[in-house]
Amino acid sequence: MSINKNSHQKLVEEAANWIVQLSSDDERCRKQAKLKFEVWKKTSEQHHQVATDIEQCIGTVQKISQNTGHKKVAKVALKAGLESSKAYKYLRAGTAFAVVFVSISGVLFYLTDTTVAYITADVKGRSGQWTEQSLPDGSHLILRGKSAVNLKFSNNQRVVELVQGQIYVDVAKDKNRPFLVTTTHGKIQALGTAFSVNYDPAATELKMLHSRVKVAATQVKHAQQQSIYQAIVHAGQAVKIDKNGIQKRPELNIYNEQQKWKKHQLMVENLPLNQVLHELDKNYKGKIIFNDLDLQQVRVNAVLPLDQTQESLKLLVTVFPNLKIKQITPYVIIVSLKQ
Repeated sequence: MSINKNSHQKLVEEAANWIVQLSSDDERCRKQAKLKFEVWKKTSEQHHQVATDIEQCIGTVQKISQNTGHKKVAKVALKAGLESSKAYKYLRAGTAFAVVFVSISGVLFYLTDTTVAYITADVKGRSGQWTEQSLPDGSHLILRGKSAVNLKFSNNQRVVELVQGQIYVDVAKDKNRPFLVTTTHGKIQALGTAFSVNYDPAATELKMLHSRVKVAATQVKHAQQQSIYQAIVHAGQAVKIDKNGIQKRPELNIYNEQQKWKKHQLMVENLPLNQVLHELDKNYKGKIIFNDLDLQQVRVNAVLPLDQTQESLKLLVTVFPNLKIKQITPYVIIVSLKQ
């Protein structure tokens, strides 16, 4: 059964309103809203379908809001997401789930790209841009997209704390002060070198471009006995640092990595499509959404411009005709395989 445009609009607005009421900080208000919501979702089949999406949305909001540092941010992001739902004229979905999706994605995207750590960082990059920064010691720093670092320089040491995103560092020599890049997973001590570091809450990835570094992982309780916590990483090598210590990654193509940072070109050889899209997403002004499992079997060999997301996606569609690209809003792109 289809619904007309006016009914669709009304259902969209009601869905957004339920998200606000059921996410209230006031327990009494939440309980009253829950009782009314149970009645509302039994009104029609469309209400019942949308109710399932709303409940999933609320569950996600509550989960990410358990972190006190994120709670206030989550509320601000939810409000922004719900306000953006007024732009449903851009959407082509056939049910009110469109607005639920926009609302929850507003929260998730906000927390992903604009964390509390990002807001308070000393140096911040901007979405879709490359930010270059000369450090007090003469070292050169490049931040990719919405990355962020804190600087802690003293007479004894030079520390760059990466709190979000991906950076490239070309370290200036200073025999009296070691140069460190730190994340929650460990620290990387430069031994006269250039390298890139990618950080997300699950792991830190290091790619060595020149010379070598000393890596020390933060030791975690109950880790396996064979875990490695210290290592020397040489040019052409890559490692991942997480709660289990340090693990080797596939050998690095130094030239390809340099092209990414110097020429803003993504040069890939037999790389899974989902990984290619993750790379493109880091330089997109909005968000590229896709299913990792569906796309990881597709292998890509290409040279793609990182600063021209739309052109890169068009090139991928040319190579893979069964690839479907859908622009949902000016800031959201969905990539999938044609059925």
